[in-house]
Amino acid sequence: MVRLDGDVRWSTLCRRTESGLFRGWLLPWCWGVVFCLGAPTAQALTGGAGPSEVLAEPAWAAVGSLDVAGQLFSAILIGRQHVLTAAHVVNGANPALIRFRSAAAEGFSSAATAVQVNPVFTGNTAHNTPGDPSVHADLAIVRLAQPAPASIPTARLFSGPLLGRVLTLVSHGGSTTLYTTGENRADVVFPDFLGRPATYLFDFDGPDLSNNRLGPPVPANGTLGADREATLANGDSGSAAFVRFDGQWYLAGVNTFSITFGAPGGSAAMAGKGGGGVVLGDHAAWMREVLSAPAPVAGAADAPGRPGTRIQKP
Repeated sequence: MVRLDGDVRWSTLCRRTESGLFRGWLLPWCWGVVFCLGAPTAQALTGGAGPSEVLAEPAWAAVGSLDVAGQLFSAILIGRQHVLTAAHVVNGANPALIRFRSAAAEGFSSAATAVQVNPVFTGNTAHNTPGDPSVHADLAIVRLAQPAPASIPTARLFSGPLLGRVLTLVSHGGSTTLYTTGENRADVVFPDFLGRPATYLFDFDGPDLSNNRLGPPVPANGTLGADREATLANGDSGSAAFVRFDGQWYLAGVNTFSITFGAPGGSAAMAGKGGGGVVLGDHAAWMREVLSAPAPVAGAADAPGRPGTRIQKP
């Protein structure tokens, strides 16, 4: 089960977007956002270490594939019968058409029985902090029919500050057997309307600082390296953003969108890509509530989320 009682707490609020450095800067450079990274692909993340059947860290095995009516995304095991994913990939979906699979522990597979969409998921960007391109609270928890074996780890929740931290991205997008991993740096953390950290955003840096899209062109904002720097691609919705803290791996966010940047004036030569997702720290109470709720009564109607807010897949 997710470590919601012994997590690392916020020491400061990440409100860098309110500074003069970022105000009025992101929006003119944003060409487009893709929220449903949905087309099945042979592998997921762009860049990074590439696809593999073997993970470098056992904790990353909490990530599995999520089949939603024939399309493959990712989800993260947070309890023996619960996985966390992006709301936009399961909102409105029939639980009978959802299946979670793990490549760990000689394989585990279970159908879903219920979907709980975050109650403040909106399906749109209304009331976001200026520049925040994400769908608000794009999170859902899927209840599984069968408990996952104890040999598959459950993710531990991180609630510390993310701004500037290196995020390790782990995805099963487009595959039921291959993990794809990479890294990026949380360049921006957007607050919600109450000032709480809500969304992280990163760019996909190239070999030199001329490719930097977020933050000043200083070495700290440069690439992490050709075999490390990664960004999101089709199928990566619901994948994990882990951080390393005190020698342990913690789940810090769920990846939910990709983004295309362009230089002022729309120069194609200066275009760049990036992505981001939902900061999990302030959703701990909701996660506790869902994980502790009794199993739904057999035959009762499921409540997969608000009708009419499902985001159209490309």
